[in-house]
Amino acid sequence: MGREVEVKLKPKKAYSEQLKSGAQFYSGLLRFIAAIILIGIIACGYLYFWLYRYVKQSINGALTQYVKDVTDRNWDKVYYDDQRYFTELNTKESVIDFLLYVYGDKKPGGMTFSWRETAGNTQYYDVYYRQSYIGTLEATKPDGSKVWKVRTLIGSNNYEIDSINGSTFRINEIPITPDYKHEENHVPGAYEGYELDEKLPQVTRYYINNLAGTPAIQTEDSDHMSVRDWSAFRYYVGPKPTPEQYSDFANEISDTAMAYCEYITEDGTLYDLTQHLLPGTVFYDAVRSFDNQWFTTHDSIEYQNIEITDVMPLGDNAFIGSISFDYIVTAPNVSQTYSNAYQMYFIKTDEEEWKCINIYTISSDTETPEIPEGSETAVSENSEPEATAEPTAAPAATEAPAWTEEPVWTPEPVWTEEPVWTPEPTPEYTEVPAELPVEQPVEQTEEQPVEQPAEVPAEEQPAEIPEATETGETGETG
Repeated sequence: MGREVEVKLKPKKAYSEQLKSGAQFYSGLLRFIAAIILIGIIACGYLYFWLYRYVKQSINGALTQYVKDVTDRNWDKVYYDDQRYFTELNTKESVIDFLLYVYGDKKPGGMTFSWRETAGNTQYYDVYYRQSYIGTLEATKPDGSKVWKVRTLIGSNNYEIDSINGSTFRINEIPITPDYKHEENHVPGAYEGYELDEKLPQVTRYYINNLAGTPAIQTEDSDHMSVRDWSAFRYYVGPKPTPEQYSDFANEISDTAMAYCEYITEDGTLYDLTQHLLPGTVFYDAVRSFDNQWFTTHDSIEYQNIEITDVMPLGDNAFIGSISFDYIVTAPNVSQTYSNAYQMYFIKTDEEEWKCINIYTISSDTETPEIPEGSETAVSENSEPEATAEPTAAPAATEAPAWTEEPVWTPEPVWTEEPVWTPEPTPEYTEVPAELPVEQPVEQTEEQPVEQPAEVPAEEQPAEIPEATETGETGETG
């Protein structure tokens, strides 16, 4: 007989308990998944925020945001940043006009940036649109700021403004204070290199850049003025001349101008001119080496529409001033008019005499920016309209004369440092004497031998030349 085995089975759980157990499991799983998703979202959000902050604080991000603001025409923000973080001396309208000219309808997506140079905490990048250069950006990170600030460089012309006796001034209504970039212990720029420092005042030199055009300078009161130095990117700011000073200065300008003009046209002498010039200067030496015998014979010269402006003392021993005029040269049956403008620089010698150190030609070819709108008014305000008795004028140059293609009528030489003058060509009539000895014996009587010319001494032959001049073939000897 087999042995019976008793099998004991575990009691089956109730169905409800199984559902409850499964629900707990899946609930925990869902909570776990939700937690993972939440952590991922937080991580992605933090990463996005970190990347956004990184891009915003990076220089490339700042450059991109700037060109986006420009192309979106967000002018208030662009100009506000210019004024707050840079020295912005342009008006808002000038900045907007320039940026529209540079960027136009270009889109930020087509722009790339190429590093150019670094200067201190400032970096410069060239902007290219579809591989074509359109401008240069300046990026700087102000103290305490984590974000780069950007602007477009407007111009490459840097101006010097020499302030005399601490004269204060504004540019586009923006005061220029001693906090602005400047240097002390300079002499007026036009007089540097002449070894005249002991006679000249010390000036404060301000360096102005990134201007849309030339600076519009306003003085703080009516007793001061500003004058453009046309020989460089430079202005002077200082006191106006007194009526007595203006009269004396204008007379010096007139006398020097007339002496120079009359020397060029052979209506005056070199001595008359050098009495007004400071010996030893480049201009003085160039004038002395200038040959004025090329000017054609004429009946008269005349000055018309003469105006003396921008007369300004530079301390007690120097001054500058400008003169413009129409210069008329009249020859038989012809008259020619030339319009000219010049700036002249004077120094007082130990003998208390005013001497000119240079005369600079102001013309449309002058390598300086054009005068901005409104400058004519500023010039007239800086002038003394009643000071001169009879203003006169003079043509001038900076270094050494070199004539144009028609030297006969050019009263306005342009100087070069080493003038080289072409010698006067030999007159055609100098060849005639060589032919006369051959033809003359033929015209004599047949009884004279042909060899007779060989017996005549060479020095006697010129005596026979006047007989041949009766035919009108010879010219006047020079």
